[in-house]
Amino acid sequence: MRTLKASFLLIGPWDPRLQELGAHIATDLQQAWHWMQDSTYDVVALSVTLILGKRFPEFYEEIKRSSPGIQFIAVVPEDFSAHQMAYLHEEFNFSRMMTSFNDADLETHLFSALEEANQRKQDENLALLIREQTAQLKRLQIELEERVQKRTKFLTEARRKLFLTNSRIEGFKRALMAVHQASSVGEIEQLLNDSMAATVQTSWIRLFYHPQDELFARQVQAQLNFTQLQVPLFRHHEKVGSIFFLRAPDHPFTREESDFLTRVAEAVALALDRIQKLKESESLKEQWEATFNSMSDPVVLIDTNYDIIQSNKALDERLREQEKEQTSRKCYKVLFNRDEPCPGCQRGSNFRVQSRSSTPRSFDVFSQSLLLDSDKPPVFVNLYHDITQQLKMERQILESAKMAELGTIGSSIAHELNNPLGGILSFTQLIKMDMSPDNPLYPDIVEMEAGVQRCKEIVQNLLGFTRNPNADQEGDVSLKEACLRALKIVELQTKSQGIEVKLHFPGEDIAVRGHLNLLAQGLKNVLQSSIDRVTDRSRHEKGFRGILDIEISAALDLAQILIKDNGTPEKNPSLPIGLGVSVASQILRDHEADLEFSAGPGQENLAKISFSRPVLRS
Repeated sequence: MRTLKASFLLIGPWDPRLQELGAHIATDLQQAWHWMQDSTYDVVALSVTLILGKRFPEFYEEIKRSSPGIQFIAVVPEDFSAHQMAYLHEEFNFSRMMTSFNDADLETHLFSALEEANQRKQDENLALLIREQTAQLKRLQIELEERVQKRTKFLTEARRKLFLTNSRIEGFKRALMAVHQASSVGEIEQLLNDSMAATVQTSWIRLFYHPQDELFARQVQAQLNFTQLQVPLFRHHEKVGSIFFLRAPDHPFTREESDFLTRVAEAVALALDRIQKLKESESLKEQWEATFNSMSDPVVLIDTNYDIIQSNKALDERLREQEKEQTSRKCYKVLFNRDEPCPGCQRGSNFRVQSRSSTPRSFDVFSQSLLLDSDKPPVFVNLYHDITQQLKMERQILESAKMAELGTIGSSIAHELNNPLGGILSFTQLIKMDMSPDNPLYPDIVEMEAGVQRCKEIVQNLLGFTRNPNADQEGDVSLKEACLRALKIVELQTKSQGIEVKLHFPGEDIAVRGHLNLLAQGLKNVLQSSIDRVTDRSRHEKGFRGILDIEISAALDLAQILIKDNGTPEKNPSLPIGLGVSVASQILRDHEADLEFSAGPGQENLAKISFSRPVLRS
């Protein structure tokens, strides 16, 4: 059954387990073509036999048309013609080639091709963004040129009139330059008063935004004995206020002076527009910095040498400590206390990294490359998001879902098997009762009865494992019974793989306080981890014979279960990787038990479970 979305489309007799990686496996090109109608894939893998077919060129062109960045992987026999392979590669451009459907590096090829496909998508998105930015810059350039043309026209006219007014023009030019350098309305008023007093004989110049300008105009007319000239100020054809030129009442403004001061007002409007934009840009900068610094996740800007150029406040404290110590500002040193770049670091694309500390934490790093200067190398913006708790929750959810599904299967098994097994057992016992022990078939009937009893026992153990662990009352739990129940669940695996199981149980029963089903589940997870290691080693070593050794021992104040296996040695014996082990650790902690892993003298893997308060009984 296909999942809703997958990155890989595999055509041919591929291993069904690849579906766990998110792959869709089609049997032929027709089925793959049908799936392509409602799905998008990044990697397509198929055999050279299908490539040589008549329908493949059309299939290839259709996929390339809908997904230009898609990657193709070809399965080519080793004896295939090199000349024909070169022709096919030139015709269809394969990114990877393998010799069989069970290639040892199959997953590596698939994920490498997926990375190339994603990289091509990012390149296409980046190219689209660059085109959009270029178009926007062109529009801005045209707008700027239009403004420059308008301003040039205005300056040409102003120069002509200024030339006619001689010295007044020279004074105004000096004032105009000063106005454009002003950073506030008060500075503009002061500079205009200083320059216009000598050229236009103004007594007072004031600037007001709307609607205060209308109130000021009425006050001047009603209370002040001045001749006033009110010139509106516009910003993008919208009135924003007025500038007032005031002088003695017996000296009215001429038409030439009004035109001249109107031009001055236009220049002032441009200056006000510049000041307003400067304030807006400063406000936007403050908002951006506040947003940047309010992020709880560290965000850093680094160069190609891993040096931190800028960071938000989430990282400021670490940077200040580094500066005090006069140490390196390398991102891997400041963030993770490493002496070299983090393993798996992929600047410019997303990756995951783990910190080096007593309590390791995992981070998803979202990285984006930026080309600030075409003559300089790009810089990278990295956001580090702590996903330690998220991964923990995901593991818990996965385990809960697995147990729920296993419970459903167990219920189905009970309904489907218990009744037939009961009937078989009844008839077997009736035959046994009617048959003389001297009958040659009597031993076979006894063996049949024992087999049916064993089947019922297996079903009951499975149902006990899938039942809600907390449904059982807490009481004295036999460690031997818990181990045997856990072994029943994995017995099919040990027998099918030829794993020898050795049991070393004491004569007296050893018990602890807890829930039988819950403790059996934890022990099953530890056993499953050992079986997985044995399976992995047998897969790589021919003739290997796996051994699983379980030993129970007790002292006055301590009971132990020691599980040994001769599977693949753990790279870090004290910290094995696995969701089942994590669940088992939590279950054992709830039973006041410690789970420790180590390597034995013969390089075998050891798992020691220690109960601090056993209940000893005969």
